[in-house]
Amino acid sequence: MIEIGKYLEQEKAKIDRALAERMPRSAPAAVVDAMRYSLEAGGKRLRPILALAVAETLGAEDESIIDVACALEYIHTYSLIHDDLPAMDNSDLRRGKPACHRVYGEAVAILAGDALLTLAFETIACYGSRAGREKRAIRITGELAGAAGVEGMIGGQVLDLEAEGAALDAAQVDKIAIMKTGALLRAAVVCGAIAANASEKQIKVLNAYASRIGPAFQIIDDLLDYESTTAELGKPAGADQILSKATYPALLGSEEARRRAEALYIDAVSALDKLDRPSGLLKELANKMIYRTR
Repeated sequence: MIEIGKYLEQEKAKIDRALAERMPRSAPAAVVDAMRYSLEAGGKRLRPILALAVAETLGAEDESIIDVACALEYIHTYSLIHDDLPAMDNSDLRRGKPACHRVYGEAVAILAGDALLTLAFETIACYGSRAGREKRAIRITGELAGAAGVEGMIGGQVLDLEAEGAALDAAQVDKIAIMKTGALLRAAVVCGAIAANASEKQIKVLNAYASRIGPAFQIIDDLLDYESTTAELGKPAGADQILSKATYPALLGSEEARRRAEALYIDAVSALDKLDRPSGLLKELANKMIYRTR
């Protein structure tokens, strides 16, 4: 039986150490401090943990997979810094602390986000410089760039901005969730599989799992924004309503939104039944993602 709480603590500590070790040493202090501030502000490290969990599930023992995990966290943290900017969600809090731009100023926050994004691909390049990993690194680079770019996270953010105050249908809200949140979560799973030298059949199964947990995660995020306090979330609660965001609770109501998240969760763990490896860890992670309180 997997003790998921202990596993998450252990993996988070491993990732935190790796992130600290890989911070630039000779760059201008102002931007490095802002990068470090946002990386160390907290967070669940969900995306890198997913990548490591997939590699563990597939029996991979290559310690360099931590590089792929760090790259995922760099991209995620960059997106949060930019999300909080006045031109975007205009949020003063992130993970219970003042947002990066409130501490370091808007210009440095923008540059810190840019620096984390480019550091992600530098890290993958270093991973791929080792013999035997070149092809995997190229494929991981493509997955990450696609997930973070205009057909993934950035495209979803644009749709999210355009949807403020608009009346959307379920398909449109699904598209925003799949692109804005789901794309990077899916990439975490797929990149972990690629780094573990998974077969195409294994990648297909894991992709089916990941493609469902991403939208489910976003639904729960929307519900928490409606139902939790700022202290519980570590960021301003009710922000989606203030900005008239297109969310699942706004469209469907809380009960139906939760039912949809649970249906996606069931589909995700069912997909893993086709994996030719023990999948208890990935099922437990999906459960933790959907039945969370922050």
